[in-house]
Amino acid sequence: MATPPRSLVKLREYAGKVKETDYGLEIEGGEEDYEARLNRSLQSLQDQVKRHEATLQNLRTTPAVLVDEPSQDPQVRLKQLRVITKAYKALTTAEPVLPSPGSPLPALLALRSTLNLVDQTKTSIIETKGSISMARAQLLRGQADLKDGRSMTQALETRIEKLRVEYEDQSQKGPVEVAEAMAQEQQQQRTQYTKELRKLVRAFNRFTEEHLAAMIAAEDLGGPVVGATVEINEETLEVGFNQNDKAKKPSAGKNKSDAKRKGRNEERCGSEDGEDKGKVMRSEKEAAFASFRSLTEDLLNASAGDENSDTYVDLSRESAGARFLVRAKVAQFHPNDARKLRLIEFGGELGD
Repeated sequence: MATPPRSLVKLREYAGKVKETDYGLEIEGGEEDYEARLNRSLQSLQDQVKRHEATLQNLRTTPAVLVDEPSQDPQVRLKQLRVITKAYKALTTAEPVLPSPGSPLPALLALRSTLNLVDQTKTSIIETKGSISMARAQLLRGQADLKDGRSMTQALETRIEKLRVEYEDQSQKGPVEVAEAMAQEQQQQRTQYTKELRKLVRAFNRFTEEHLAAMIAAEDLGGPVVGATVEINEETLEVGFNQNDKAKKPSAGKNKSDAKRKGRNEERCGSEDGEDKGKVMRSEKEAAFASFRSLTEDLLNASAGDENSDTYVDLSRESAGARFLVRAKVAQFHPNDARKLRLIEFGGELGD
């Protein structure tokens, strides 16, 4: 018994798979009619394969005439033309190989094409979603850029209009009036800057006194660096810190502790003789505030001097306030002398 061709085996397998899968299609005539039509289609395909095999065998036994390229020999060229003519006539008169009207083969082919189309559509949907997401992100960036551009354009137009009005006003005034207007404007700006400076100084002093002074005092006493611990009270500063940056336990020798604290505060702020002799001894926080405030004032005064003056401030000792300013990139030590400190110029670069 001859083995059926591989194409027929695949067709049977595909037909069985389609039959087992529910695609929502109802087959007219029931399952037996469908089986009968499928068997007839398979038999027709088998007969067609046998005819093609017989034709192929006949061609193998017949002397072959190659028609791939035109031959230069007239006799061979004539045979080639006859073979081609005969083939065209056979194809023209032969009816196209089509399945019978009752064959399920067209439905199977149409179903396969539909399934392939569905898979391609799903893949296209996924790719389209990715493209839409990229397009939306690009659209958002474009909208943000457009908003920024419009804001800049509006600001430039406002500035240009203001300059135009000022130019027209100045063109209608004499030199003396223009000079007086400029002097008045500069005076107003100076007054405004002075007010803002005083406001900033008050805010700086308040922040230093309420928050920063206690942290500077803690670092000076051997505690954590400024910023590591935010909540530090007066009791903690009075007892001091151990080697692990932890607060010590309160001791009974208060007079001895006060004497040490007085010595530290005198070293930090100077002796209490003279005007401060009758005043109450400062606390650690107050001493740190006074020392840091004095340091910042000296730095500001030095940086505000002329070009020929020295912008560095001599430090009597290395304090936690000076180290904090250096860590905050507000000040820097002298490259060759760590006892000198200066403010960093706004917009300038750090020294080596």
